[in-house]
Amino acid sequence: MTAEVQDKPKLFPLRQRTGTAAHHLSKRAVDFGQEDLHALSEKQAVLLLAKLRWGSDKEMPCPHCGTMDSHYWTSKELRWKCKGCGKRFSATSGSVLADHKLPVSKILKMVYSWATSSSGTPSLELRREWNVSYKTVFTLMHKLREGLLRAHNVGFLCGVQEVDGMDANGRRYREKRNKPQGGGNAPKPVMPADKLKEKVDPETGEITGPPKPPKWDKKRRQPADRRIVLVVRQRSVSKGRGGVGTRIAVAFGETTQTVMTLAKRFISAESTVMSDEDPAYHDFKKHFAKHESVAHSKAFSLPGGISNNLAESFNARIRRLLEGVYLNVSNKYLTDYAAEAAWREDVRRLSTGKRLTHLLGTVLWAGLSNWWRGYGQGVHREEELLVEGNAPAQPRGRKKGWTARPPK
Repeated sequence: MTAEVQDKPKLFPLRQRTGTAAHHLSKRAVDFGQEDLHALSEKQAVLLLAKLRWGSDKEMPCPHCGTMDSHYWTSKELRWKCKGCGKRFSATSGSVLADHKLPVSKILKMVYSWATSSSGTPSLELRREWNVSYKTVFTLMHKLREGLLRAHNVGFLCGVQEVDGMDANGRRYREKRNKPQGGGNAPKPVMPADKLKEKVDPETGEITGPPKPPKWDKKRRQPADRRIVLVVRQRSVSKGRGGVGTRIAVAFGETTQTVMTLAKRFISAESTVMSDEDPAYHDFKKHFAKHESVAHSKAFSLPGGISNNLAESFNARIRRLLEGVYLNVSNKYLTDYAAEAAWREDVRRLSTGKRLTHLLGTVLWAGLSNWWRGYGQGVHREEELLVEGNAPAQPRGRKKGWTARPPK
């Protein structure tokens, strides 16, 4: 009887519920929904957007001259007239949402759908939900990402910081594409060549060693479109709250120069920095109050709270975002998507209403869009944003002169 019990297959272990999961199941997680947005008229939607941007729909600064006053409100145009310069402005003037064509009520609904998802919402899905063109949704979502990159991914972090880097784009996808992974016809496992012992020729006595190890000449063999997403995450001073601040950057490689540039940009000198055993982080002890590292080949964490598991958790989120939601993200916009993932990490414990407020309150203060005004007329950003300096981006669209008609 005991043998039968032992031979019985075990159930797959259930994932332990985390603090974030408990938040999502609680009443405080949802305090605003699509039903509340559908009940708003266009005028109420404009006034709501004004409150989210300026904190009031009565007094606000003029986007043209900066005059702070209770400006003249025009109900027919849903705009204000400045008491200082006399120019008219709306709730989106001078922001990344300026010159919009869609009604503000519809923009709020689309932004709410995008903001409340855990790992992002594809533009094609939003297009199907709201019956707009793909170009319209794509441009709107990227304006939000630009606002997060310029207004949220800024400022120093002070305290205990965790740093890590992650491969993105170009990581073995070519050798895996259109090929079956495993299965009944999979080849038998073979001892790696670098594990074999040296051979001695019995006639000449010459010693011949094994071939080069797998990681030898690794940099030369890596694909050209490979990028590293670098992340800094600040630990909360409250136990069990996880990370409270996230900053990101994208680089060609995880080198001493790139990680130090990232650290000096976002980490204060009096902070404690924790990382893995990568030699690129060894100079941290010279520039910050304390530096601790953990060798992941031996342990995930060490006594005394030494780990960079919060940074690793961000890597899991952005990998799911890049490979499971958006798919086929180009290097040109990889930094923008990383900024979105960082924002989603920071607001994961906010309610739906507060998340919408935080998003619009952040992106509307970023000013006019630098990269997405005129996108539909062919004005595109031609650089990818990197730690080493902006680099020309490789085009991925159809070549000039392309036509869907077959040649005659």
